Amino acid sequence: MRTLSVVLLLAVSGAQPPAKPDVTQEAARLSEEIEQSVRWYDVLPEDGAAPLPPVPVIRWRNVARGQEGEAMMVVWPHNGRPVAMASIYPWAGYMVHEFDSLSRGSKLTAREQGRVIWSPATAGVEFSGVPNAPKPAAAPAERLRQMKAIAAEFKATMTGWSADNSDREELRLLPRPLYRYDLTGAKAPEPPLVDGGLFAYVMGTDPEAVLILEAVGTADKADW
Repeated sequence: MRTLSVVLLLAVSGAQPPAKPDVTQEAARLSEEIEQSVRWYDVLPEDGAAPLPPVPVIRWRNVARGQEGEAMMVVWPHNGRPVAMASIYPWAGYMVHEFDSLSRGSKLTAREQGRVIWSPATAGVEFSGVPNAPKPAAAPAERLRQMKAIAAEFKATMTGWSADNSDREELRLLPRPLYRYDLTGAKAPEPPLVDGGLFAYVMGTDPEAVLILEAVGTADKADW
């Protein structure tokens, strides 16, 4: 899987703290700022479509990287599956919105007051079959167990924080998916889907890499 990402640095009003800030109050203020910033723009699956509702999936922290306060990741689902995600966190006086496309197509856009601020030119993901994976089970609970077992077989290592790329950080898999597909109201997704989940590999609780698992096909004939 590959993703297309962009980072938006958006100035935070009143970002300079008082001389002696109250840590609890400052954390609450930043949390509220993050919540409000999700509504600064609209994410659309294609031009002319209705904006997608954002779904918060995790609150995270990464003190190892000097990140202060709580951060949040949200996804924007469309027709049962997530098509975009963003990590939102304060950094150096800015509110950072780190977008990634999870879309199978190239029609995704984000707009702020009618102005396009993000429009990936290509699909955000390319899928490959999982070698030696079992057939997707009939029961949703069993399919979740299968997805967890498959995700545990993958490893993610983060490099590049040091200028010479000498650093290596083994990331930890979160035990539950950040987002489980909701296909009950999906309108003929393409390709047909039986189930799916978005898993995260984290530093601290910061999602640094994600894995998308999908059961593609029909109920009687599908593959991971």
